[in-house]
Amino acid sequence: MMSAIIVTYDSAACVGQCIASVQRALPDAEIIVVDNGSHDDTVDTVLSVAPQAQVLESPENIGFGRACNAGAERAEGSYLLLLNPDAAVATVEHQKLHTLLATRPLGLVAPALEGDGNRRRPEKPWTQEYVAHTFETLRPREWRRSDSRGRRARGAWFSGAMLLVSRDEFLGIGGFDPRFFLYYEDRDLSRRYRMAGLPLRTTEAIRGRHAAGTSSASDDLRAGPMAWSLLSWIQYTWIYDGERSARRAAHVTLTTLRVLRFSMHALAALRWNRARRKAFQLDRVIRLLNEFASDDESSFCPDALALVRGIT
Repeated sequence: MMSAIIVTYDSAACVGQCIASVQRALPDAEIIVVDNGSHDDTVDTVLSVAPQAQVLESPENIGFGRACNAGAERAEGSYLLLLNPDAAVATVEHQKLHTLLATRPLGLVAPALEGDGNRRRPEKPWTQEYVAHTFETLRPREWRRSDSRGRRARGAWFSGAMLLVSRDEFLGIGGFDPRFFLYYEDRDLSRRYRMAGLPLRTTEAIRGRHAAGTSSASDDLRAGPMAWSLLSWIQYTWIYDGERSARRAAHVTLTTLRVLRFSMHALAALRWNRARRKAFQLDRVIRLLNEFASDDESSFCPDALALVRGIT
């Protein structure tokens, strides 16, 4: 038996299509929705499309990883299909899927996603991560991000948009690390699968679609995701490269962001509209980092927040 686990947060606009796609392609699958305290009609939408679905309602946003873990603990299926609410199952080749599920160990499996090509993504070196969290913030939205997935790398990881796992293997390695709120939890999971000697596989047995960035409402400046992505990178660095490397990442990155913010404000004074928007964006990112760091009760990215707290 397979259980489909979908984590939602203000996802009323897309979760219905996600659930309907699972019902069409995997009609026998158990459907579990973990809702992270949505403020919209997400839960009503879920129950209108799938009255039989189990809905686990959290009073607050506990993040993607913790919500997936809660769904996995409740699931009755031997296999779990972990889905973002803005993803959908397009097709399933049942004979291929049956053969795949008979494989031991199964490992971490990434179904094919339309337009995503090879889903095996490389671990980036420190310098590339630093640039991504600093100078990349100045990239205009209409400029496509360069794709470095074909380069040689020290490891590989799969995006968490759609993953297939054995429930026993997933829970056996501890599920998603609960320290991550948003971003890097899929990278960390992939790394722990590799460290446990479990394979990372791609498959054509399940094909899907993913409309990235539409799973919940977000501000136009994307400051919240940018701040959490930075904190998650620092936390990830702490876990695998140690406190010294994480401290360097936090210090150098925050210093660079402040310099960029000053530069954008200077250019905005010359009435360059794009610079004005970027200045506002960096203002908000830095303000959010300070707010997160001042929250002594937060259990997300604890080591990263401690470093940011010390710097600010």
